[in-house]
Amino acid sequence: MNVTLKPELEQVIAAEVEAGRAPNSDEFLNRAVYHYTLARDLGEDYSVEEFDKLIAAGLDDIEKGDLVDGEEALYQLRSRLVQRRRHQEQRAV
Repeated sequence: MNVTLKPELEQVIAAEVEAGRAPNSDEFLNRAVYHYTLARDLGEDYSVEEFDKLIAAGLDDIEKGDLVDGEEALYQLRSRLVQRRRHQEQRAV
């Protein structure tokens, strides 16, 4: 598969790899696609503008010290996924 990226996205990926957040660009893209599909499956399908607002709100929370423990965050995400699946199953009936 060949993929053509906008130059600004290539710069983002290069910066992420250089910062050590991914070993190489292929792995970065694999992770990005995985997280995108996971978020979509959780019903988190946002426009770029909505996503930017969510990131800004999250950064504001971090600056305020309003944080959630990692284990608690995973528990909350799993709970949301279970609720969404139950809701989808009920709609299908």
